[in-house]
Amino acid sequence: MLCNKTVAVVVPAFNEEKQITTVLKGMPDFVDRVIVVDDCSTDATMNIVRTHIEEDKTEGTEITAGALQV
Repeated sequence: MLCNKTVAVVVPAFNEEKQITTVLKGMPDFVDRVIVVDDCSTDATMNIVRTHIEEDKTEGTEITAGALQV
């Protein structure tokens, strides 16, 4: 929360298995929600995001993962 406002970040991702963990762990403390949008990656991007969601139970932070359907 920043200035009594909820802060959400949308992270578009396409084949970002090497970078996505760094991006998610680098979110500032004032970010309340992170929404990762997978753009039909052919690598393990979404599996890594899902693992991060399970492992990171930071109180007050919500990470949502979804795939873009074409």
